[in-house]
Amino acid sequence: MSNKNKEVSYPSGSVSISRQGDPSVLTYSQEVLGEPGPGEVKIRQAAIGLNFVDTYFRSGMFPVKAFPYVPGIEAAGVIEETGPWVTDFKVGDRVAYHFIPGAYAEVRIVGTHQLVHVPDNVSLEEAAAVMVKGFTARMLVKETYKVKPGDVVLVHAAAGGVGSLVSKWAKALGATVIGTVGHANKKKIALENGADHVFLTHCEGFAKSVLEITGGRGVDAVFDGVGKDTFSESTGVIKRGGKIVLYGSSSGQPEHIDHAALRARSINMLTPVLNAYISDYDSLHLFARDTFSALQSGIFGKLNITAYPLSEAAQAHKDIESRETTGSVIMIP
Repeated sequence: MSNKNKEVSYPSGSVSISRQGDPSVLTYSQEVLGEPGPGEVKIRQAAIGLNFVDTYFRSGMFPVKAFPYVPGIEAAGVIEETGPWVTDFKVGDRVAYHFIPGAYAEVRIVGTHQLVHVPDNVSLEEAAAVMVKGFTARMLVKETYKVKPGDVVLVHAAAGGVGSLVSKWAKALGATVIGTVGHANKKKIALENGADHVFLTHCEGFAKSVLEITGGRGVDAVFDGVGKDTFSESTGVIKRGGKIVLYGSSSGQPEHIDHAALRARSINMLTPVLNAYISDYDSLHLFARDTFSALQSGIFGKLNITAYPLSEAAQAHKDIESRETTGSVIMIP
């Protein structure tokens, strides 16, 4: 049954771009929303996740279909209105989503097929912080490389949003975690996030130290969301038959990948895409259940969340691109 308000439309603030470029192209404006259609709900968003991929769409690295374009792919909030044929959700439900473009908005209308309920003891800020990043961490440690007790894994950007969750989850699964960070002031954060050993990205003697930690064997797997600045260094510390998982490229794509050298040591390189692992409603709920359980059981500990007002989206983009942020970044409408 539809839960309709007397008002058929009302304004909602959003952040959009009319052209691609530096963070200054992000501008706040008002748009008028109508009522949700069949299978849709209207959500008042409480927290919006900021992911590095958002900067790609803003900057022009990734194309957009039309302007004005509202960035963002994840958020959490409360349902204010439901459209026809909506049966699994009702007004007042706390919900979140992980990949519905157009998230930089105060209120929006979305289809329910990509929504999940947020557990009562998880805040909406926490939900927005772990949807994409937590789902990605689950994909990495339980799908692309199934971490098991006794493994040694290398996690780049171990103080970042995904890296910190990967470190904590891999540690909980029994692995020894070696982390890298881009700045010295992030080493303590990475250690608090579960890393047993932490090095600067371009630490002299890094490879030698990793081999010492692993008894000369090398690591079982590398989780690399940085790319250009870390990839070549990683390949030299992986054991024969190990894996390197390139799931992001915050520093740019690796300039040269020596596939022959990887094959010679039977090293598997994977470039996973999250949506390939979340292809239907059942897999979405599996990922949500595991991720929220990891949060509720304490695997993630206390989330390191940095919050900006939605109106300061440009500053948030500047900070994440300059690697000034740690943990998960969210914006509050």
